[in-house]
Amino acid sequence: MNRTWFNLLDGESGCGKFAFCRTLPRSLGGRQLTDPSSVHERLVRRYFHEVFDQGKVDVVEELFHPQCVMHRPGGTVDGLDAVRGVAEHRKETYAQFKTEIHDVFGSADRLVARLSHRGVGCGIWRSRFGSYDVSGKTVTWDAIAIFRFDNDRIIEEWVTRDELGMILQFGLVKQTPEVR
Repeated sequence: MNRTWFNLLDGESGCGKFAFCRTLPRSLGGRQLTDPSSVHERLVRRYFHEVFDQGKVDVVEELFHPQCVMHRPGGTVDGLDAVRGVAEHRKETYAQFKTEIHDVFGSADRLVARLSHRGVGCGIWRSRFGSYDVSGKTVTWDAIAIFRFDNDRIIEEWVTRDELGMILQFGLVKQTPEVR
C-alpha cells in the first residue's frame, strides 16, 4: 500500500493539517512528507486481523498501551485485562469471524478505520438492547473505529457499529411492511 503525505493548508510554516491518501491528487499540489502513521496503520491492521479474526488474544499486550481505554457501544473498557476480555468475548460469540478494512486515514496521533465484520454466531451476543443467543446465525455489519496512539501503542479507541442492522439480520425484531 503506497501512501503519500501532503500538507493540506500551510506548506511553508508547517502549521497546517496533514493527511494521507493512496495517491497524491494533482489538484491539491502539496509537498510530499514522510508517512508517520504507517506504524499506526500496521498496529490497527494487526488488531483486527490477528486479535479479532484469528483470536490471538496474547497479541493485545503488544498493540495496546497499559492505560488503554475503549469506548464501545454499551460502555467503556479500561486496561489490558478488559481489552483481552473483549477479544475473548468475540471468540465466545462468533465461531467464524472476518474483518474487511475499507478505508484508513489519519492525522498526528489519530487513525480512523472504516470496516466491515462478518461472523457466524456460536453463543450470546450482548448489545445495548439486551443479550441474545445467536448460535448458527450469520451477520455482517459496518463499523467505524477511531484510534489514538501513545508511544506507538493504541491508548484509546472509539467504536460505532450498525447494531440495528445486526438485530434485523439476527431476526431479533421483524421489519414491518413499508407504509405508503
